[in-house]
Amino acid sequence: MYLVGNQFIIHVMRKSFRLLYFIFAVGLILSFQVKAQRVEIKRIFFQDSKVHVQYDLIDTRTDRSYQIQLYSSKDNFISPLKETRGDVGVEVYSGDNKQIVWDPFAEYGVDFNQKVSLEIRGRVYIPFVKLDDFNYTKLRRGKSYEITWTGGASSNILNIELYKGDNKVALFPNVANVGHYQVLIPKKTQLGKGYRFRISDKNNKDDVVFSNEFAIQRKIPLALQVLPVAVVGAGLYFVIPLLGQSDDGGGIQEPVGPPEED
Repeated sequence: MYLVGNQFIIHVMRKSFRLLYFIFAVGLILSFQVKAQRVEIKRIFFQDSKVHVQYDLIDTRTDRSYQIQLYSSKDNFISPLKETRGDVGVEVYSGDNKQIVWDPFAEYGVDFNQKVSLEIRGRVYIPFVKLDDFNYTKLRRGKSYEITWTGGASSNILNIELYKGDNKVALFPNVANVGHYQVLIPKKTQLGKGYRFRISDKNNKDDVVFSNEFAIQRKIPLALQVLPVAVVGAGLYFVIPLLGQSDDGGGIQEPVGPPEED
């Protein structure tokens, strides 16, 4: 670890290995220190066709978060690996038993079999824009919501993405940095919890912020969708005896089915 300007940079690990017949065998414990910060690589192993990097991130300040990324020698450590999950990305706080899981075959293809080196880099996370009072706990699909923020340069072009966990659900590209944007939740978005917005600078992959998590719900609550059907059913209950005594021999029409789900 070392300091560059006012940014705390971590170069934790660069280790070579070869992927062959899904076999990976290497163990490593490294420790680098700068002032009160310390990172320790505890274990590296290959399991279920994925590389697991386990580490501890130690800092005396619990309110300080880091941006952690994994790089590969395949492109000379230029761009961070994309097929990663776990304790990687922005707002990684200090603690023990952190883990990065990398899928090399999703990254480079199922036939990938090369010797590569890995490197973890990190820096103190400083958001390039700040979301203003994003207090939504639930959003309804098919409806629009305004996101507001401050910061960044007026020349920034932003991408706003809807994520569920680590999976991207929708993209709203090329947003001008004017401090606000109306986001329309797609009608076919799956219901559930664990959604959040990801806002990034289109031309700088390191500039990323996430919103708080929220749930996606129906545009019209299910109870209100069922109510008209219940009213029709009650009406038929009283109409049927009268229709049965009619002299015109007319049959009873089938009741109207429930409305389609929003």
